[in-house]
Amino acid sequence: MSRLLTRLRASLDGLSPVLKRVAEYVLEHPEAVIYHSVTELAEATRSSEGSIIRFCQDLGFSGFQELKLTLAVESSAPARQEAQPQNGGGHLLEKLAHHAAATLEETALLYEEEAFRTVAGRLAGATRIDVYGVGASGVVAQYFAYKFLRFGLVAQAYSDTHLGAMSASNLTAGAVAIGVSSSGSTIDTLQAVKAAKAAGAFTVAVTNRLRSPLAKVADRSLFASPPESPLTGGDVFAKLGQLLLLEGLVRLMLEADAGLEDDVRRTAQAVADRSM
Repeated sequence: MSRLLTRLRASLDGLSPVLKRVAEYVLEHPEAVIYHSVTELAEATRSSEGSIIRFCQDLGFSGFQELKLTLAVESSAPARQEAQPQNGGGHLLEKLAHHAAATLEETALLYEEEAFRTVAGRLAGATRIDVYGVGASGVVAQYFAYKFLRFGLVAQAYSDTHLGAMSASNLTAGAVAIGVSSSGSTIDTLQAVKAAKAAGAFTVAVTNRLRSPLAKVADRSLFASPPESPLTGGDVFAKLGQLLLLEGLVRLMLEADAGLEDDVRRTAQAVADRSM
C-alpha cells in the first residue's frame, strides 16, 4: 500500500461521517480516483465538491489535483500499463496504433447526434468563434481554430488566459465559444467559457470527462475518450479523440451549409503559392 493510503487508513477514526465516506472510497478505488474529476468523486461518495477539497486540504494537499498526482506517483503500475498498452505481439508502433484505434472507437461510442448537429449548425452560422485551451489542450484549440478558418469563419484560439477572458467578455449572441479541456476542470478555460456564456455566446465543451465543471457550464458538450491521469496529461490518445470530434463537426458543418466548400477552396487558393 502506498504511503498516502497508509496515512489515510490510519486517520479514518478521526474523520467526520462525510469525509470518512470519501476516505473509504479512495482506499477501495485508488486507481479509479486517479482518473476522476472532483465532480465525479463527489458524486461517487455522495458528498459535495467542497467536501472533496476539504478532504484534500486536511491531508496537507493544496487541492484535488495534488492528491491525484501523489496517488499516481505512488501507484506507478497504472502509468506503466498506459505507457505500454497490452495489445499482444508486434513492435512498439503497432501496439500504439492499436491503442489509438481503440481510442477512436471508444470516442465514437460517445457520439450524440443532437449535440453534434446543434453545435455544427451554430458554428456554420457563427459571427465569431473563440476556442480556449491551455497546455496541450491549447495545441488542440489552435487546430480547431485553423479548421474553422479554412471555412472562412472568424476564429481565434486563446491559450493566454488573460486574452481569452477579455475576448470572451466581448462576445455576442451570434458567437460560439469552445472550451477544450481533457479534465473539464481547468480553471482558466472554465472561467473563459463562463464569461462567454454570460456575454450571450453559445458555449461548447470539448472534454474527456462526462461529469465535469466544464460540461455542466456549457450549452452543449462533446466527449472524447480516454480520460487522462495526472501523469499522462497531454497524452496523444486523449487528443486523438478530441480531433475526431472536430472532424465530425467539420463534416456536419458542410452538410448544414454547402457554401462552405467554396470558402475552403478560396482559403486553399490563398496559400497555394506557398506550398512546395
